[in-house]
Amino acid sequence: MSRILLAGIALPADLQWTDEFTAWRVGQQVKTSLTGARIVQESALQAGRPITLQTQTEGNTYIGPVTLDVLRQLQASEEQPRIGSLQLVMPDHNTGERTFQVRWRRSEGAALEAVPINYAVPALDGDYFSITLRLMTV
Repeated sequence: MSRILLAGIALPADLQWTDEFTAWRVGQQVKTSLTGARIVQESALQAGRPITLQTQTEGNTYIGPVTLDVLRQLQASEEQPRIGSLQLVMPDHNTGERTFQVRWRRSEGAALEAVPINYAVPALDGDYFSITLRLMTV
């Protein structure tokens, strides 16, 4: 597999999953009691793994940019409130692929960010954009 599929939208396979190796399985709430003592509660999380996919740069080279028409498809997907999940299919580390059920992660700001690589007005379908997609497993 040479690409990532998000709800049928084909994305470059070389978008970097920036938080892939970040610990996420334990949730924690910290509160202060009326007496000033700290109350810490931890529990195992069953879902909510963050998946942040991002265009990377090396010098003047962009790795994993998308064209304007792909960006518009992503925007149309992100703009819709959803009851169900989206399917994310990504290449696995050695061979094959892995599939996740995800939703847009809006709790940390914008779920989709895009910056034109070469700013021009008007933007054309062939123009490239650097993107950040914030998703979470459900």
